[in-house]
Amino acid sequence: MLNSMTGFGRAEHVAPSKRYLCELQSVNHRYLEVRSRLPRRLGGIEPRIVRAVQGRFARGRFDVSLVEEFTEERPRKLRVSRALAREYLDAFKTLQQELGVSGEVTLELLSSQRDLFEFEGEEPETVEADWPDVQHVLERAMNALAMTRREEGKSLEADLLAHLDHAEVLISTIIARAPEVVRGYKSRLEGRLQLLLEGRPVDPGRLEQEVAILADRSDIAEESARLTSHLRQFRDFTGQPGPHGRRIEFLLQEMQREANTVGAKANDAKISQDVVALKSALERVREQVQNVE
Repeated sequence: MLNSMTGFGRAEHVAPSKRYLCELQSVNHRYLEVRSRLPRRLGGIEPRIVRAVQGRFARGRFDVSLVEEFTEERPRKLRVSRALAREYLDAFKTLQQELGVSGEVTLELLSSQRDLFEFEGEEPETVEADWPDVQHVLERAMNALAMTRREEGKSLEADLLAHLDHAEVLISTIIARAPEVVRGYKSRLEGRLQLLLEGRPVDPGRLEQEVAILADRSDIAEESARLTSHLRQFRDFTGQPGPHGRRIEFLLQEMQREANTVGAKANDAKISQDVVALKSALERVREQVQNVE
């Protein structure tokens, strides 16, 4: 089974005094990267969110968004850091003198410094109690994301298998054509020798030797066998639990290498055409595999 790296998941969880909304979006990435947008007071749980996503998925770039809403009015008291405000005031006045900037340091300017203000009850130690609720909504969002990645993977798998079917037909055609190349070469060589010898008999031993040399140089049996084996492995992956993306990428690299070798050995226009078509089919597969987890 193949999973796509593209997906979206959303979940909502209502706790006794809060409501959480979690959204996850994932796109293609060579490795696994997690970025999160959290409420300021919940910033301390970001490492746990990253570990949770890493434990669930193998590849992709994930954007995690968490919204927290309080459903009950909380008795909160605004605290102002007066010491920090004085430091800001001194810093602004120093900059005015050093840079020769006109104007006044106003209360409006100071109030724009967000770290001067804090509500009581938002200390980091309260985060530990929030983690079970956050974990719950995160797990549900990841389940939804995994479902969309699986559905996208089904479509991706069908498209990949169609390209593989085409590649398999081309490989079979190349394999069937290979003996004809040797027989055709033998017939053409015998005809040329008869013209050169002006009717005198052709040395069969010499003829067979030349044909054998060409057959050895153009032998694609090993490359064809490996291509067929790689195709079989590719199909086997689609029927097994993933992730398979990196292993499939390696298989494709090997298949493209074997196709290049077949093209280099081919001493036949028809095989060369089929190799070009095969490489084109493998390239389409490679493009699609970039989105496989």
